[in-house]
Amino acid sequence: MITFLFFTHNQAHALARSLAPLVHDAIEGHVAEVIVVDSGSTDSTPAIAEGAGCTSVNAGTLLRDIVKDTRADWLIVLEPGARLDDGWHGAVMDHIMHPGSAAARFKPQRKGNWFEQWFRPAIAKRGPLARGLVISKRQALANLSETAVGAEDLVRGLALAPLDAEIEMAPKVH
Repeated sequence: MITFLFFTHNQAHALARSLAPLVHDAIEGHVAEVIVVDSGSTDSTPAIAEGAGCTSVNAGTLLRDIVKDTRADWLIVLEPGARLDDGWHGAVMDHIMHPGSAAARFKPQRKGNWFEQWFRPAIAKRGPLARGLVISKRQALANLSETAVGAEDLVRGLALAPLDAEIEMAPKVH
């Protein structure tokens, strides 16, 4: 089982978009919990998280404390609005079953024809979590500083392996 982490601020619709497909995965027993780390949203983000049965945590809480208290030994961190394609669980399980598996990320979903793919905005211009993050609790705790509070702190300094599963990245916010 896996713990999902979302870091939000006034992203109610995006969070709902990400949570909807996880309901099936939770029923199937793939999801141990979903934690929403919210930085003072004034929209319906907190209500959506609560209604979906997520654990809510206030931003500013030390990431070491959040990670240490997760139920699962592996974490998936997604940007609100991102969705994993069908089959993500098999690819993640294949990855985590190998002893010493490093942190990993998903492949961007291939949409459109070759022309659209060639000219779409570069993934490198997106944030460090645009393709998600799969990381063991042990590796996350080892990588986090004592004062880390932001999502980017989880991925800082890591070489990420590619997973054989795709992610529909969150729409870019302007």
